[in-house]
This record gives sequence, structure tokens and C-alpha cells, in this order.
Amino acid sequence: MTSADNAQPLEECMEVAVRVARRAGQVIQEAVKHDKCVSTKSTAADLVTETDHQVEELIISTLRDKYPSHRFIGEESSAAGEKCFLTDSPTWIIDPIDGTCNFVHSFPMVAVSIGFAVKKEV
Repeated sequence: MTSADNAQPLEECMEVAVRVARRAGQVIQEAVKHDKCVSTKSTAADLVTETDHQVEELIISTLRDKYPSHRFIGEESSAAGEKCFLTDSPTWIIDPIDGTCNFVHSFPMVAVSIGFAVKKEV
């Protein structure tokens, strides 16, 4: 397969990722205005909220519906103990709220981070 053959599928993946990231951003924009249920992960400074889980599920379920054969590595799923391995298979790497500490303090400077790796290359 030439790089021209790969351009369309990668372009489509990018478009789908941008659409779901925007939907996730809308969820975050609404949630940042409200009280949050906050837990810690590995350390007291490593925070996670219900919104982190909700947004990760939104992203993964949307991408899985479109790409059922792809793999997923989510920050919150991994922190909860789900085994995740980067293989040669197409893999989405997700941080649902990049900047959870800002989010917890209602400071809206956060991002939805979605990466896509094929053959272990992003």
C-alpha cells in the first residue's frame, strides 16, 4: 500500500476524532460549571472525576461503533487496572480531560487528547 492509499482512511479517522473531541468538549464545558465528584488515582495529586470517566466512555464508544476492530488505551481505564498493550493494530490513545486538576478547580483550560497509532507509530 502506498502513502496515497493510506491517506483517505487516516483522514477519515482524523475527522471522526475531531468530531468526537468536540462532543466531549461540550460535555466538559457544561460539567466545569458544576460540583465535581473527585477521587485520586496513584497519588494525591493524580485526580480523576466522574466526568473523566463519562468523557472517556463517550469517546471510546463512539470510536468503537465506527471502528470495531481498533484497540483502545484510555487513561482512566488503564488507571482502573484495565490491561492495555500497544500493538501493531490500529490503536486510539485517549486522555479524556487533559488537565483534570484545572477542571476540578473550575478553571476551563483543559483539552481532550486523542491519539491514533498504527504499527506503534502515532
